[in-house]
Amino acid sequence: MKILLVNPPVYDFALHDFWLKPFGLLRIAAKLREQNIPFYFFDFLYKYDRRLLKIWTPKVDKYGRGKFYSVEVEKPEILSFVPRKFRRFGLPLEYLKEDVSGEHFDFVFITTGMTYWYIGVKEIIDFARKMWPRTRIVVGGVAATLMPDFYKTLGADIVVIRDDFSSLKKFGLELNIETNDFPDYSVYEKIDYVAIRLVEGCPYRCSYCASYLLKPEIRFADVRALADYIEQWYYRQGVRDFVFYDDALLVNAKKNLKLLKDLLDDKKITGKIRFHTPNALHVRYIDEKVAGLLKEMGFETIYLGVETTNPERLKETGGKLTLEEFKKAIISLKKAGFKNDQITAYLLMGLPNQPPEEVISGLEILKEYNIRVMLSEYSPIPRTPLGEGAIKEYKIKDPILTNCSVFPVMQYGIQTVNYLKNIKNEILRSLKFDA
Repeated sequence: MKILLVNPPVYDFALHDFWLKPFGLLRIAAKLREQNIPFYFFDFLYKYDRRLLKIWTPKVDKYGRGKFYSVEVEKPEILSFVPRKFRRFGLPLEYLKEDVSGEHFDFVFITTGMTYWYIGVKEIIDFARKMWPRTRIVVGGVAATLMPDFYKTLGADIVVIRDDFSSLKKFGLELNIETNDFPDYSVYEKIDYVAIRLVEGCPYRCSYCASYLLKPEIRFADVRALADYIEQWYYRQGVRDFVFYDDALLVNAKKNLKLLKDLLDDKKITGKIRFHTPNALHVRYIDEKVAGLLKEMGFETIYLGVETTNPERLKETGGKLTLEEFKKAIISLKKAGFKNDQITAYLLMGLPNQPPEEVISGLEILKEYNIRVMLSEYSPIPRTPLGEGAIKEYKIKDPILTNCSVFPVMQYGIQTVNYLKNIKNEILRSLKFDA
């Protein structure tokens, strides 16, 4: 038995390597290696392919973030109202064909990310079907879990929901992915950072978020195993940047993160590595003790999920914070020693029935804290209360219209979207960050 694992190319208006790795697919790779099942791993978003380096030079910042290789492609007609160039992000398809020519695979596993990235998934399904007509094509990941029937229509033989691989048993393949199955980054020749996770799931049920649909239960990884894993990658390839993919990292932080810190202290690598939180931390859990713990551990970038500063909308969408709690969290973080430009607040733009004035008000309120602000353009996620409402209201049939670069334009128009972005940029330019 041999399996091909593929992280497909992405077709979108923009894509940045904001610590983006196919976490689930890498966990499958680890499990297959553990079970001595041969596999070949191909990541279209890998920046350091030797063939690519002959025609393109990757540029990354000090934390490993950067651009992906891309080429402009024809924009789907349904997106003609969006005045932006459409691109294919990822390695040329010829690279994969070259790598697997003459090979036979019993399964082709394709992962999915955003629900509107299906064009790249379809490209690989069609490629695999042409190369190996009898090979079973398995599609899993975030989008497949949220829209299993849709991915069946794209040509997948099997759609895996969450981590349930039981449908593969009848074909002689047994996979059980557990919380303590960490990703296998040895499939890459070079890596800039390692994504990790301590907490699966989220205690909140925000109406715009699908976290609880993807991971219905809160589960904790073994802290000692995670500490060993971090140590392994620090010494193995000198990785300094570790990125938490947790949606609720601070749940039980005073116990679990404290233990992780103590273990890393014992291994004498505290201060030599940096942690990042792109999925955002819950403001409600941040007090002086937690803020101090984050600082002592070496957290370098702090992202906070504010989403909106409208008190009523905060309650309506899940009530995960109040503005007073946000204020206390910022005070605690700064008291712990975090600089202004290390802290970023996410603010949603384009929520259904959210007037532009609300976004502007949010930007003005956050400006007073002298921290970075990032506008998160809203994307209606299937099966979430807010997403289903938006999909119905705007009569969305094609998932590509849920693209975060598209839906706000449908709601506001491109001029208003650009106006809001310009206000955000002007505010950032006006802020004074520590040297």
